[in-house]
Amino acid sequence: MKDYICVQVENHKEIGKTITEYQKDGWRLHTYQATGRDIWIKHYLLFER
Repeated sequence: MKDYICVQVENHKEIGKTITEYQKDGWRLHTYQATGRDIWIKHYLLFER
């Protein structure tokens, strides 16, 4: 059975860093979604392992 974890990232500049950190721990990016508009954008990364 696979494990999933969802991570919310506030700033788009942190997306690459967050992905790298989770990959080092054995996770891989499953899906990515951005929601909101203008300056109120949230980024959601769903990882699986």
